[in-house]
Amino acid sequence: MPRAAWRRVPGWAAALACTVAMPVAAAAPDTPDAGEPANAPMLAPIVVDGRRETGVGPVQGIAADVSRAGTKTDTAIVEVPQGLSVVTREQMDRQDVHSVGDSLRYTPGAYADSRPGGVLESVFLRGFGGFAAAAINPQMLDGLPLPKGVNWAASVVDPWTLERIDVLRGPASVLYGQASPGGIVDMVSKRPTRDAQHLLAVQTGNRDRGQLAFDFSGPVTQDGTWRYRIDGLARRVDEQIDYSRQQRIVVAPSLTWQPNADTSFTLLGSFQRDPHNNFAGWLPAVGTLWPDSGRRIPTHFYPGLPGFDTYDRTQAMIGYAFEHRFNSTWKVRQNVRYTHLDVDFAGAAVNFVAPYLAPGVLNRSLSWSREHVNHLALDNQAEMRVMTGPVEHTVLAGLSYEHAVANLVGSGFGAAPPLDTRAPDYGQPFAVPPVAQQTRQTPDRIGVYLQDQVRWDRWVFTLGGREEWSRTTTDDLLRSASVRQSTRAFTGRAGAVYLFDSGFAPYMSYSTSFEPALGTRFDGQPFTPTKAKQFEVGLRYQSPDRLQNASIAAFDIRQRNVLTADPEHPFFSVQTGEVRSRGIELEGRTRVWKQLDVIAAYTYLDTTVQADTDPTVVGKRVAAVPRHLASLWLDYAVERPGLRGLRVGGGVRYVGRSAGDNVNTFDVPAVVLFDLGLSYDLGVERPAWKGWRVAAHVNNLFDRTYVSSCFSAGGCFYGTRLMVTGDVSYRW
Repeated sequence: MPRAAWRRVPGWAAALACTVAMPVAAAAPDTPDAGEPANAPMLAPIVVDGRRETGVGPVQGIAADVSRAGTKTDTAIVEVPQGLSVVTREQMDRQDVHSVGDSLRYTPGAYADSRPGGVLESVFLRGFGGFAAAAINPQMLDGLPLPKGVNWAASVVDPWTLERIDVLRGPASVLYGQASPGGIVDMVSKRPTRDAQHLLAVQTGNRDRGQLAFDFSGPVTQDGTWRYRIDGLARRVDEQIDYSRQQRIVVAPSLTWQPNADTSFTLLGSFQRDPHNNFAGWLPAVGTLWPDSGRRIPTHFYPGLPGFDTYDRTQAMIGYAFEHRFNSTWKVRQNVRYTHLDVDFAGAAVNFVAPYLAPGVLNRSLSWSREHVNHLALDNQAEMRVMTGPVEHTVLAGLSYEHAVANLVGSGFGAAPPLDTRAPDYGQPFAVPPVAQQTRQTPDRIGVYLQDQVRWDRWVFTLGGREEWSRTTTDDLLRSASVRQSTRAFTGRAGAVYLFDSGFAPYMSYSTSFEPALGTRFDGQPFTPTKAKQFEVGLRYQSPDRLQNASIAAFDIRQRNVLTADPEHPFFSVQTGEVRSRGIELEGRTRVWKQLDVIAAYTYLDTTVQADTDPTVVGKRVAAVPRHLASLWLDYAVERPGLRGLRVGGGVRYVGRSAGDNVNTFDVPAVVLFDLGLSYDLGVERPAWKGWRVAAHVNNLFDRTYVSSCFSAGGCFYGTRLMVTGDVSYRW
């Protein structure tokens, strides 16, 4: 994109933003809901608690019918030609999740336990993902991207503040811009409710856990035009490793103004403090997977520097979601969010290239950084529903804009004193490395997209395309140097679904994605974006009563322009790499006998390196990606007199064998884990106790010791051991 044209882009974005928002002032007051044209094919309404389900509202039970993640419109999941799962609020409560990763344990195509702990979310989707903050799959909040810093700064959202989590698997750039080919995780915030509801909950557990949570919502005015919600929690829990803990305080207020059925404006805010947290560092394979001199490193062993290590995060967000319907044809939406993120990081880590200086003695290095990120994200949408003869069109046109300023001050890697795993001495002197980098990175992105959902007879076709311009300026403030990198990419998707009367819906689709690759080659030329394409076929089933849902999908993803080592110029890269991920996913969400809920999932993944400058990795499996993942969760509501109100839930998770490094010199063994959940609503049998509920949950019931993943022989992570929680809550 020419530089002169780029300078006009922010003004264009602002102008269109105003254009979309301005009609609200002139919109007619209270307009009755308009029906569809008489010749429009009618679908059975989807009703939850007397109200139509939407992609941002609450879901009754464990199975959602509608999502916005796959199309940015309220679309029945059975009509989306791509893998899509929804983790509902009810599922999160029954399984007592404390991170987004916890929420995805029973979701096909997702592996979120590669690096335990909730300080950083490391999620693999369809074999693509990573461990570091810069390699996390794009996580969206309310359809807008979350910010990332230059080094370790990354936004994390506590699931207590969420209504649902939508997981769209496969390339999603056609709607969301730059994204991992594995997919996106779109988190949906809790929003104000029409009816008053109040909840207080206290939780305790092993590892010195303590938590107080609240959720208040309801109308501000008698007619419900103004509604509010405020939820939050305070938590403290020790990690399973010594000298490590998690602390969090989060408050998420929101306010909705809805003067009529056609217009709504919701202000969404959040403030989160994660003070003085540490997270589990990696350890060598020798000592975790295999004994070192006849012994293994304990799971509670701390490889860092107590008193120096920290991960301190402050995160504040403010934004809004606006929607207005002019008539039965036109509707506009605008989503905006501003985020401020501060992260102070300091840590000592094992040198994963040469982890041991001597048997049992770890080779370590240390570094620190301070990052400040200011991030603005905006998405304008105009939706049109129109009939052309027997064909119904839902046309979506959109413009998104993203701007950030990320400042980093940090050190290089300094030497840390060696640490004996058999007799660790944490009192050794060390020198804090000096400032070695001071960087300001300013990414700007703008995208325009167009999508048409075509319904003809029993067919549903989804066609879409997006053009995105991206410019990232990186200023080296220590050396007074600057690098500017501009990219432009087109992505698209074409899919088809056929809806049988029986409830079966076969589908197929082709989609593409891209991710910018920052940096330059040896000759100074900037890298081009990595690009990916996917072919997917699948079959969904939904029973007429919408209580039984199942799906199966097969996919083939190829990502090219992957960075690989330059064989002629050390410390530089070239773009000759290619990764391929093929797999099968199965999911079932069903209610049996009106009392038993079942969630089942299975994933087969074959993720391999197809091209690389290093011939030893070609044809090998990508590290840390299990070949098989399977899970089953059962939840039974007891109806026996005297025990009504009791729910008993339990789950089993199988994590298959994965490669320990990209050369496949060793494997991480498979593991089977069990979870348990019990809850008792005291008011069901005893009206005087109405609103009171007690619950207990156990993860890794049999306290299995296992390695969750490795990325090299010097970098492995222990999995989460036994976790027990108990809570008492009161709802009124």
